[in-house]
Amino acid sequence: MARRTSWILVTSVIAVVLLPAVTNIATNALPDAWQSKLWLAWPLSLLLAIPVLVVEFRARRNSSHEGSILKAAALRDADSRIWNIPPLVIGFSNRKSEFRAIGSFLMRASGRPLLLCGMGGIGKTQLALAYAARQRDQLSIGWWVQASSRASVVFSLAKLGREMGISAPNARALAEEVVQQLSERAGWLLIFDDAKRVDDLVGLVPVTAGGQVLITSRNPRFDRLAEPMLLQVFPAEEAARFLRQRVGDTDQAPSSALAEKLGGLPLALEQAAAYCRDSGIGLSDYLKRFEVSCSRLLRQGTGSGRIGLEATLDLSLARVAQVERAAAQLLRVLAFMAPTDIPRDLFSSGAKFLPRALARSAGDVLSMDRTVGALIQTSLLTSATADHVRVHPLISAMLRDTMRPRTGSRPWSRTRRILTFIRRPGRSPSDWWPASRWIRATLLSLGQGMATDDWNPESWNRASTLLPHVDALWSFAEDYRVSFNTKETALVARLFAELGVRMYRRGDYKIAEELCRRALDIARAKLPEDDLGVLYWLNYLAQVKHRKGEVDEAVRIFEKVLGVYEEKLGREHSDTLMIMNNLGGALAEREDQLVRARSLYEYLIAVRTRTVGERAPETMIAVNNLGKVYRRLGDLDAAYEISSRALRIGVEVEGEEDPGTLLRMNNLAEVLRVQGNIEESRQLHEKALGLRRKVLGGKHPDVVVSMNNLARVARLQGDREFALELYKESLALAERVAGDQHPLVAVARRGIQESAAAGQESSE
Repeated sequence: MARRTSWILVTSVIAVVLLPAVTNIATNALPDAWQSKLWLAWPLSLLLAIPVLVVEFRARRNSSHEGSILKAAALRDADSRIWNIPPLVIGFSNRKSEFRAIGSFLMRASGRPLLLCGMGGIGKTQLALAYAARQRDQLSIGWWVQASSRASVVFSLAKLGREMGISAPNARALAEEVVQQLSERAGWLLIFDDAKRVDDLVGLVPVTAGGQVLITSRNPRFDRLAEPMLLQVFPAEEAARFLRQRVGDTDQAPSSALAEKLGGLPLALEQAAAYCRDSGIGLSDYLKRFEVSCSRLLRQGTGSGRIGLEATLDLSLARVAQVERAAAQLLRVLAFMAPTDIPRDLFSSGAKFLPRALARSAGDVLSMDRTVGALIQTSLLTSATADHVRVHPLISAMLRDTMRPRTGSRPWSRTRRILTFIRRPGRSPSDWWPASRWIRATLLSLGQGMATDDWNPESWNRASTLLPHVDALWSFAEDYRVSFNTKETALVARLFAELGVRMYRRGDYKIAEELCRRALDIARAKLPEDDLGVLYWLNYLAQVKHRKGEVDEAVRIFEKVLGVYEEKLGREHSDTLMIMNNLGGALAEREDQLVRARSLYEYLIAVRTRTVGERAPETMIAVNNLGKVYRRLGDLDAAYEISSRALRIGVEVEGEEDPGTLLRMNNLAEVLRVQGNIEESRQLHEKALGLRRKVLGGKHPDVVVSMNNLARVARLQGDREFALELYKESLALAERVAGDQHPLVAVARRGIQESAAAGQESSE
């Protein structure tokens, strides 16, 4: 290289000296005295050409050696990047909105890393790869850091340091120097993939506005280091379209059904599409296979070297079991529940039926927070709040599938599992529980926790939340053929009965009747017909029938239950008196049974006053019902005295917004109407309607009752236009919440007719 430089220098000097002379001769610019010297032009030209030829000859002679060097130098100039980020998997879904969000954040150059978090298979890594591929032309460094541990982060950064030409005494110092240098330059991207803990990255992430840092993790708890972006599953329509496009199948029905079963999880969708393409089947065929065994399908992978969803789930489960055993147990319990919000405190009352670690956690709020936190940090929960948690349906399906007994299993497999547990004492016995054992434990735990006030609207909402989970559990119990002993059968039957009575109080009569019938079917499988528990739940069914307008059937059931209770428990037992009160309410609907109903309530009040006191809720219920009977018998003075006293005591004891108080308020307003105090009756009905809407919600049947009663007194006042509109509103609501054949519907229809005709008939 030095010799070549010398030749170029000599040539340049000769050219500087000789070139002007040659030029002047060629252009005839010399003086006339020099004309005789023109013959010198040719020798000078040759002399100028000699060094040029020598340089060219030497360059050509060395071209075979230097050509490769020049070519390599040219390539480095064209692509001087330091890059180890893997290429994007071809065909992975294009998340346009997420790309825009990533670009918007990183291009703001805030210097803060961006965390892509979410459950396994949601597409975090592939999204990071896709972003890197799009940014490659604008970056000088793109480096993939395996962040599963702090040691792997240090190793990856040290390797980058060697590529950058940095020297240091050890890997840790080299990684720290890389962080320092990157913090002082721009045009680079670091991707920390599969980070587990924020402590693994502290001090190893450059802080600068010139570069970009992406972190992928199932753990969303990186707040103090990065800005989180929680990736969500695909919406149903987008997931179905994704499947059709990948497979080339235009049939919408199976694509929608499969997208729902896969829960919109990108990796599961990709695996399903890859399986269809590789095996030459359609989406409907895959859907049939999925119904048989989802785990076998989802362990196939995507055909592009990526591990399957089952393996991804296994890794998460192994990690959470190491961190918090109760969390792994909780996840198995939740796998047999519905894919909706699940209350966090669901198992606190029935913890004794659960595995030991989970039982200890369920009995303590802080311990349960730690248990739920372990699932959050591994993204095995799709959502978690202070009140609820939720599991992705595909995770639940795969967990259930792994616990399902395998066909052709050897009879000594249980013995082998026991011996394995003895050999590995660190394992929990629940690790070997079959699916039936988990279902049984969960149902019994829920049954233990239902003993709450069924008159409290909060317990109605609680029952509504629990209903889909209990329903799912019972479906699985039937599917897995779970067996219960007599005591457990009674507990499970009680669970359905208690749910039924709460849905009855809530006004969902159809669902309440189905639950009460299920409770009876469960109980009758192991308990005799005259068992007090069976009869108690039969009483619940009769209450529902009473409110549905099936009064004769309700009376028949109440009388049957009351006869057994009086025989076995005595006439003054609290449960016997409760059945007696319910029978009196049904009898009061029949004109020919009003006198009998009055006798029952007078006896009830006397016993209740003597045993629990006149201000007890049980006594006030009987007093209020007696006032209704007196009104229908025409004894208005007695009806007013009893109803007003019941309302006054109810407000003092239970408050003005208690559902029982509102019932007494409505009854007193009806007494005032019959007495002719129309204005006072209207004011009380307006108050009762407003409070019922507030306490019970706008769709409760009792709201329809208050609407009908208020419309009637408005019509009696001559406010027929208001009455007609209110009747129409109550009719639409009654048809929606109670059914076309319910008595409330008939009352509203009659009220509309009478308002139009200016009639004055009573609605009760």
